[in-house]
Amino acid sequence: MHNTKGGGLPALSGDRDETYRAVVAELASVIEHIRNSRQLIESAIAGEAAAEEATADNIIVLDDVTPGYERVDAALRQCEAGLNVTLRLLQGPARSGEAARESA
Repeated sequence: MHNTKGGGLPALSGDRDETYRAVVAELASVIEHIRNSRQLIESAIAGEAAAEEATADNIIVLDDVTPGYERVDAALRQCEAGLNVTLRLLQGPARSGEAARESA
């Protein structure tokens, strides 16, 4: 048997399909986790806004964390977008093959 680049034995066809499905499932899980984190951040931002409205006019809040939350949310949005592209690329060959058959 030939060695692969990583030094291991080549994967069998069934193993490749299993590995592919595992990678796709893991990416989908990470994307879902990011979405849940973004929802938590959005709730925290909304809570901060409500707390600021409830604060008396003569009290100054020095520890406004909303800008930090917004930066984290923006970073997670970018991460989610990149992972969505990665997932589509992984699923692409099967989909593009179907599209080619449909257009023929």
